Amino acid sequence: PMPNIQYPKVAWLSLDEDDNDPARFWAYVIAALQTIRAYKEASNTVLTALDSPQPPPIEALLTGLINEIATISQGDRESRPYILVLDDFHTITATQINDAVAFLLNNLPPPMHLVISTRSDPPWPLARMRARRQITELRIDDLRFTATEAAAFLNDVMGLRLSPEDIATLDGRTEGWIAGLQMAALSMQGREDTSAFIQTFSGSHRFILDYLVEEVLNRQPPDIQEFLLKTCVLERMTAPLCDVVADRTDSRDILNQLGRANLFLIPLDDERRWYRYHRLFGDLLRSRLEETQPDQVSALHRRASEWYAEAELVEEAIAHALAGQDMERAASLVEQHAMQMIVHSKVVTLSRWLDALPDHLVRARPWLCVYRAWTQYWIGQREQAEECLQNAERVLPSATLPSRAKGPVLSETEGRRIAGHIAVIRAYNALVNEEVSRVIEMAQTALELLPEGEHMRCMASLILGGAHWGRGDVVASQQSFARASADAQKSGYRFLAVSATCYAGMQQAKQGRLHEALGTYREALELAAGPSGRELPVSGFPLVRLGDLSREWNDLETASRDLSKGVELCVQWGQTDILADGYIALARLRLAQGDWNQAADTLQKAERLMRSTKPDPWITCWLDDCRLRLWLSVGDLAAASRWARGSRLRADGELSYQHDLNHVNLARVLVAQGTQRPSGPYLGEALGLLARLLKAAEAAKWINEAIKVLILQALAFQARGEGEEASVSLGQALSLAEPGGYVRTFTDEGEPMRLLISDFRLQIEKQARNASEPNSHFLLTYVDKLLAAFPGFGLRETDKPAIVEPLSQRELEVLRLLTSHLSRSEIAQELFISVNTARSHIKNIYAKLSVNRRKDAIQRAKDLGLL
Repeated sequence: PMPNIQYPKVAWLSLDEDDNDPARFWAYVIAALQTIRAYKEASNTVLTALDSPQPPPIEALLTGLINEIATISQGDRESRPYILVLDDFHTITATQINDAVAFLLNNLPPPMHLVISTRSDPPWPLARMRARRQITELRIDDLRFTATEAAAFLNDVMGLRLSPEDIATLDGRTEGWIAGLQMAALSMQGREDTSAFIQTFSGSHRFILDYLVEEVLNRQPPDIQEFLLKTCVLERMTAPLCDVVADRTDSRDILNQLGRANLFLIPLDDERRWYRYHRLFGDLLRSRLEETQPDQVSALHRRASEWYAEAELVEEAIAHALAGQDMERAASLVEQHAMQMIVHSKVVTLSRWLDALPDHLVRARPWLCVYRAWTQYWIGQREQAEECLQNAERVLPSATLPSRAKGPVLSETEGRRIAGHIAVIRAYNALVNEEVSRVIEMAQTALELLPEGEHMRCMASLILGGAHWGRGDVVASQQSFARASADAQKSGYRFLAVSATCYAGMQQAKQGRLHEALGTYREALELAAGPSGRELPVSGFPLVRLGDLSREWNDLETASRDLSKGVELCVQWGQTDILADGYIALARLRLAQGDWNQAADTLQKAERLMRSTKPDPWITCWLDDCRLRLWLSVGDLAAASRWARGSRLRADGELSYQHDLNHVNLARVLVAQGTQRPSGPYLGEALGLLARLLKAAEAAKWINEAIKVLILQALAFQARGEGEEASVSLGQALSLAEPGGYVRTFTDEGEPMRLLISDFRLQIEKQARNASEPNSHFLLTYVDKLLAAFPGFGLRETDKPAIVEPLSQRELEVLRLLTSHLSRSEIAQELFISVNTARSHIKNIYAKLSVNRRKDAIQRAKDLGLL
C-alpha cells in the first residue's frame, strides 16, 4: 500500500442458491456490513425486523437501513468510502431480491459503493445506467490476464519458472482465464517438462477445466482425494462437520493443508473456521462423486443433516436431508421447526421446503398440510390454503390411529392443536374477506381447542378483537385484545403482546377514555423494550399511538418527537398496517402544524404502502379523513367532491363499523359543499346522515366518533342559520370531550368552530353566574382552554378585527420573522426551507391579512393580536 492513502473499507458477501430467501439474504448482507468497524453495532433493529411474524416490506426495511448507515457515516470522523461486494450474484434468481437490490442501488447512502460479481447480467435497466454513467462494468475482456499479468501470477505467486514463450502459449490457450491458469499451475508443480505439458492444451475453457481437475485430483494423495470427494456435498465446511461427513478425525489438518496449497478453498471468516470450495471446483467434485461413487451421495448428505440438526442449524439440516432424498427425515424436521420459521418471517424458505417434499408425504401429515396453508396465506395464495386445510381435516382422524397413520401417530391433544391452527387460519381468511361472523366463529373455536400457553391463542384473540371491532362491540373488542396480550406474554412472545396491548388502548380511545389509553400505550412501550432497554422496531407502534394522543392534546412538540421516532421504527419493523397507521398519524400532526406540503408527502407514502397490500378497512377510513381535511384546508373543495363521487358511499347507504363508520367522511364533504351553497340539498343530506351516524356511534359506545359527528352536526346547523340547534350539538360534543381533554378535534375545524365556541361560551358564562347549571364552571374552564388553543387567536378576540382564514403554524413563524430585518432568502435559511416556499408563505400571509406590503402586514398582525 502507498503511504498516506486511505483505502476503502470492504464488506464481502459470497452467495449461493440457498440465499434466494429474502430474510436470509438481507440478514447476511447486514452481517457483512457489520464487519466494518464503524457499523459493528448498526442495523440490529433491521435484523430484529426480519424476525417479525410477517415478512416486512423490503422497500420499507431498506429505507431504514439506508438512513441508519447515512446517519452513522455523518457522525464518524474517520468515515471514508466503503464497498459492499455481492459475490456470485448470478445465483440469486428471486425477483423480490433483485428488485430490492435495484432499490438499494438507486438509494445508496453517500459512503457506500456496490460491487456485483456475477456470471450473468442482473435483471436491471443496465442500458439506462450506462447512458447516465451510473455503472462501471468489468466484462470478460477486462478480466482476462495479459501476458505480463499471467507471468507475474505463474512465476511470482505460484513459484513456476516458465519462459516468456510458455507463458504466452498458456495465456493464449486459457484466454487469460485466472481459474484455468491456477489449475494449470497446480498441475505443473513438480513437473520437469512444463513446455511439453503446456503444448498439450487445446479446446474450450470447459474441456480445459475438465482436464485440469483430473490432473489436480490425480496428483493428490488418495486420502486427500477421498476427503475432497466426500466433503464436496457441503456448501460450507468446518472441521467437526468434515470429520463426521468424511468419517475421519484429521479434517482440521487437511483443511489447513488445502488452504496452504491454494486448492480452491475459500475461508468464510477471519478465524478460518468455516470454508467453502470454489464454485466451479465444487461443481466438478460433485460431478466426479456422482460418476464414481453414486451410492455414497445419500449417506454423505444424511451425515451432514444429522450434524447440522445437533448443532441446531435447522436450515442446513433440512437442506441436506432434501438433497440426500431422505424425505421422511426432511418431513420430520420441517414439522418440528416450521412454526419457528413462520414466527421469524422465513415463510419463503418454508414454502420452498414444503414444495420440495413429495405431495403424498405432505398430504399424509396434518401438520405439514397446516404449515403449507400458513405459507400460502402469507404469500397470497389463499384459495389453495383452504384446500390444504380440508386435506388436513381428512387425514387427521387416521393420523391419531396407530394402525392407519402413514406418518407419526398423533395424540388426541395434538389433534386438537391442529384443529385449533386450522380454525385460526380460517379466521384470518374470513377477516380478509370481511366475513365478520365467520371470523368470530372460527376464532372462538380455536380458543376452545388450543391449550393454555399455545402462542396461537394470541393470534386467535387478536383476530377476534378485530372482528368485534368490525361489529361495533368496543367492550368485547378491548377484552379480546387484552386476552391476546396476556396469552402472548404467557407464551413468551412479547412483540405480539405489544400489538395486542396497543389495540386494546385504541378501543379505550374509541370510548373517549384518552387518559386510560395513555397508560395502556405506555405499558405497550415497556413491553417493547429490548433486554438492555433499547427501543426495538416494535416500539414504533406504541410511540405512534402516544404521539397521536399528544397531538390531540395539542402538545405538538411531544407529538412530533414520538411520531417521528415511532414512524422510523415502524419502517424498520415492516408491519404494513401499523406503518400505514404511523404515516397517517404523522400526517395529522402536519395538518395541525399547518404544513400542507409535508402532510401531502406523508399521505402519499401511506397510499403507496396500501396499494401494495390489502390493509385493514378502518385504516382506509383514516386515510380518507386526512386527505379530505388536507383538501378542505387548502380550499380544494373540488378534490373533496371528486372523492365523494368515487367513494361509492351514499347518504342513505348502510353504515359499517368494520370500515370505522367511514360515512363520517362523506358527511364532512356534504357539510363543506352545503356551507358553500346553503340553499342546495347538501346540508339536508348531511344532517340526515349525521343523525344516523350519531345513533350508530352511541350504540357502539364509540364516544370518539360521536364527538366528531356532533361537531359536524353543529357546523351544518350553523351553515343553515339554525344557531340554537348548533349550540345544542356543540354542547353535547363538549360534554363528551371534556373528560378526555380533546383539543385538536375542535381546533382543526378552524374559524367556524372558534366562532361557535365563542358564542357557546357566552351562554355557559351566563349559566355559571346564575348557577343554573352546576357543571357549567367545569365546562367554562374547558371552553377557555379550547379557545386559547386556536392558532393565531387567544381568549376574547371578539372585539378585534377578524380575518377570513387563520394563519397556519408555519405562517405564524414566517410572520414573526417579517418583523426583523431578514430578507426572504434569510428567512428561508432561518426556517430551513427553500426561497420559493418562503415566498409562497409570505404571499399567503398577505392574502389572509388583506395587505400588499410587509409593513402593512406587521401592523395588521399587531391589530389582530398575532404579534
